[in-house]
Amino acid sequence: MALSASARAPAAIDPYEFRETLGRFATGVAFVTAMPGGKPAGLIVNSLTSVSLEPPLVASLTWQRMRRTGRFAVNVLARQHEDFVRRASPAGTDRFAGIDWELGAGGAPLLTGALAALECEIATEHAAGDHWIVVGRVGGLRTSRVGQPLIFFAGAFGWASSTVTDAPRTDGRESDEA
Repeated sequence: MALSASARAPAAIDPYEFRETLGRFATGVAFVTAMPGGKPAGLIVNSLTSVSLEPPLVASLTWQRMRRTGRFAVNVLARQHEDFVRRASPAGTDRFAGIDWELGAGGAPLLTGALAALECEIATEHAAGDHWIVVGRVGGLRTSRVGQPLIFFAGAFGWASSTVTDAPRTDGRESDEA
């Protein structure tokens, strides 16, 4: 339904109340990475969504320096990454200190202990307030069948009570556990 031109402007939203309200939505935690100027860069995010299966597209956040590379990776973090996330979240932190990673085939850093990694090429970008939403075409996947996802809820970290290996497959295929 379209709003008429005479619709009143919404009341101002308090940014702290907005953040607290959105904090009631449990999310996973990811590390978006790229290699601007040949040096690893990363950003801890809890904004990640599947956009399309055909073609395979995901949307997340990046920052200006990372967008210039045209490529990025999304590393889905596990329970054991909680200390890393706390250490790597503040601005100006060396986000690759003390974490094992390797360069993926797409040219972006992949964490060796991530639950999953998606290597992407930037398909489109959208300015959104004080961030950029980047839609990436997925060109490579890496999935671990073990571990517990790191979850962020109400300003605190937690994890699912089951591990990935306990979760039933929903695609009708047999489990590929080794």
